[in-house]
Amino acid sequence: MPNVVLLIPIADVLDVTVTELLRGEKIDTQKNIDTKEVEELVVGSLDMAVRNSIHQHRKNWILAYLLCFLISITEIIMLVVSGNSIAEMKDDILLVTGLMLLFGAWFCFFAKDMLPTYYDANKINYVSQGIFRIHLVGLSFNNGNWMYICTILKIWTLATVVLYPLAGIIIINCLNIALWDILSKIFLIMILGGMVVSIYIIGKKYE
Repeated sequence: MPNVVLLIPIADVLDVTVTELLRGEKIDTQKNIDTKEVEELVVGSLDMAVRNSIHQHRKNWILAYLLCFLISITEIIMLVVSGNSIAEMKDDILLVTGLMLLFGAWFCFFAKDMLPTYYDANKINYVSQGIFRIHLVGLSFNNGNWMYICTILKIWTLATVVLYPLAGIIIINCLNIALWDILSKIFLIMILGGMVVSIYIIGKKYE
């Protein structure tokens, strides 16, 4: 099925109507075309285009996740090689990075890009998919803002996976671990606060 934006140009080049292009056959000009059939053809074409777009979108995020995963593992190995034990890191760097990798994996691999249609007809402030549940008071989820919210969550989780251990490497090795103990808590508050604020801003914009 050709991309939706190409239907009219292709039909013009082939000297056929868009309906004939979608049906794959010439239509008798004397024959009345069922409007329901035309609608099904158009909706099918749009649905195919949307599914292809979503598939490519998900593929790109999976590649981004795998890249961030490798970078974070490399950073943790660098921390260990530079003299930091696993026991010292397990309560901050390993915990935060591990949780963000877990949430990032869920959003990149398993989260549905579209919500059921009843979300569009009702004001619902939570989304539940499998073991995952997000509930934000004052924000209604629908198909107008859900994809943007998912994108924000993917960006924040993957950015944290890469930047949090990197900040640890710089501060621990260039300054001292005592300073990292203080700053790591501030960074964590900024990460979680920034994530929630970003979701509210983008969610309200497209609500």
